[in-house]
Amino acid sequence: MEQIQILEQTLIGFLYEYWPMLAFVGFGVFGIFARRVARKRRDVLVARTTAAALQQGMDYSPPPGHNINSGDLQGTHRFSGTIRGVAWTAEVTLLTAEADDGSATRSTGSIRYTRWTAPGAVTGGGELLLMARPDGASPEPEKSDPGGFFGGLRTQAASFALQMFIRTNFGNTRFNALSITPESHLPLSDDAFGLAFTAFGNRPDLLRRLSPDIRDWLLKGCNGKAAFLWDPQGLSLTWPTAHMQPKEVAACAEYGAVLANMLGSAVEASEGNASS
Repeated sequence: MEQIQILEQTLIGFLYEYWPMLAFVGFGVFGIFARRVARKRRDVLVARTTAAALQQGMDYSPPPGHNINSGDLQGTHRFSGTIRGVAWTAEVTLLTAEADDGSATRSTGSIRYTRWTAPGAVTGGGELLLMARPDGASPEPEKSDPGGFFGGLRTQAASFALQMFIRTNFGNTRFNALSITPESHLPLSDDAFGLAFTAFGNRPDLLRRLSPDIRDWLLKGCNGKAAFLWDPQGLSLTWPTAHMQPKEVAACAEYGAVLANMLGSAVEASEGNASS
């Protein structure tokens, strides 16, 4: 009995003295196990998406890291391929984060979009931007410039809003190459297209190249109207939704390729009329 008590005291003393180290080792083992599980889940998702992308005739590159939220790998997924003779790339970004504000609830924020680009579908000079209006929104009436302090504030606010729109939808690199400003606003007709989009550009003739068929196609959209940018770096479309499934990306690519070919035909027709 005495030996048992001595053994218990020895064990208690050992645990009391070395419990921080034991806890550290335990957390380390748990961390290794958790990373292995996360890596395995990521490998399964990447293999599944790669196989599905190949079935759609696309290449796929997953984002780095192992962060998975609601079954989706977080980060920027990159797809590429050629359809209808149009080479294209697509970035599908999904980032979800929970913020603890110290209350009983947590707020969830997310960044999600699908950006499709055809680098070969260029304007040959000039820039044209279309901002999709929310459904049911009407164009604001033109307001007289109050000038002075309030006029300056209004100009700064408009410039900031336009910059944020371009950066968010098309990235900082593309933004830095553009010369579009609020003063580049182009008026649209009071029709379905004019109610659905706001236009900016440094060459009004690019807007005239959007034939009725092209405008109808832009109105149809693909899972919603996309932000549209057409300039010397190519044609880009951005949807405010992360289309994670390769078949969804393929549908966006099909839609964009049809539009790129229509714009190419419009450019050829315009150049042919200019030469004749």
